[in-house]
Amino acid sequence: AGAAAVEASGGPRIAIGLGRLDASAAAPATLGRPIARPGDEARDVVKRTLPEPGLSTVGLRRYFRRVGLSDQELVALMGAHTLGRHNTLLNMTKTCLRNLTRECLETAPVRAPFESRTPDAFDNSYYALLLAWDDRSLERGEANFIPTDVALVLDASFRRHVVAFARSEPL
Repeated sequence: AGAAAVEASGGPRIAIGLGRLDASAAAPATLGRPIARPGDEARDVVKRTLPEPGLSTVGLRRYFRRVGLSDQELVALMGAHTLGRHNTLLNMTKTCLRNLTRECLETAPVRAPFESRTPDAFDNSYYALLLAWDDRSLERGEANFIPTDVALVLDASFRRHVVAFARSEPL
C-alpha cells in the first residue's frame, strides 16, 4: 500500500517483491526493548517500537541503527513527512492538554500538514523547507515540523543528506 501511495502522489514506481528476504520472522521483542545508556538525556532514550517525535539526534540514530539504517537512509525515510498530516495541540481543550490521552490525540481538532506547499505530492519540498527553517527564511504556515524533523538540520551528518536531497529530487 505504501508503494502505491508514493506512486499515486507523483513519486517513483517502487517494485515490491513478495516475501521477506531479511528475516524469517518478525522480532517484536527486539524492537520493544528500550535503548538507554548511563547519563542519557530523556530525548536520547528509545522507548517504543515507533520513533517518538521528540527524539534527539542520538535517539534517532539509536532507533534507526537498530533496524539497520544509515544516516542517509534515515534522512531519506524521514522525507516521507513531505506527505500527509499530523495531529497538533492547536485548539485542543485544556482538559486534554493537561492529560494527553490517546483519545485526545486521536480526536485532535487540527491535523496539520508537515509541509503546506505540496502536502499530497511526493517531492523534495520537505528538505527544502527544513533548510528554510534553519536559515530562518520559512514563512509562517509553510511547515509544521516536529522536533525529529528539525533535528535533521541541527546535526552535521544528517544535514549534509538534507542538503543533497533538497538539491536533487531524483536522489
